Amino acid sequence: MCFQDEVDQSVKFLKNGKNILYPTDTVWGIGCDAFDINAVKKIYRIKNRSFSKPMIILVDKIDRLYELLGKKISIFTQQLILYNDQINQKPITIIYQVKKRIFDKFFYKGNTLAIRLTHDPFCKCLIQKLNRPIISTSANISGFNTPKSFSEIAPYILSNIDYAVKLKRKEKAHHKNSQIIQILSNRIKIFRT
Repeated sequence: MCFQDEVDQSVKFLKNGKNILYPTDTVWGIGCDAFDINAVKKIYRIKNRSFSKPMIILVDKIDRLYELLGKKISIFTQQLILYNDQINQKPITIIYQVKKRIFDKFFYKGNTLAIRLTHDPFCKCLIQKLNRPIISTSANISGFNTPKSFSEIAPYILSNIDYAVKLKRKEKAHHKNSQIIQILSNRIKIFRT
């Protein structure tokens, strides 16, 4: 699939502090540059989401994950990611302990950050071209059902985003959402299945 034009167009919006509606490795998401606090706040307003509920950050490669964390991940975590990619194939978001802060709004209790290493080709290219991680949150108003396809996205969401990517609009999501886990002392705590 050729999507370089959509990547270029999306990056123009992201670099200008705008948000995009885009297909992810799970459902359609609303995203922005993860380091642009004003763009992040706008997504919270669009979703009518409490600022106490952090959002997921997508990264394209393990090195970018290390940059965000300020450290490498354990062998156990690396093996879990590899196993999940090869066997389970359902995207997983991992809540990591972090030393350095990005923005308070991303953090759960105890200085943690929810990050997913995406394998979706469009998302990977988008992050690479922007050269920064992006926010990923489902394209719905908080408390309402998560749309499984572009056609199920509420008109309110569509009218409040800055740019909607013109890919995969006829496809249904393969996964409703990502599994969210945290790894503490090589033990897995599941937050969302």
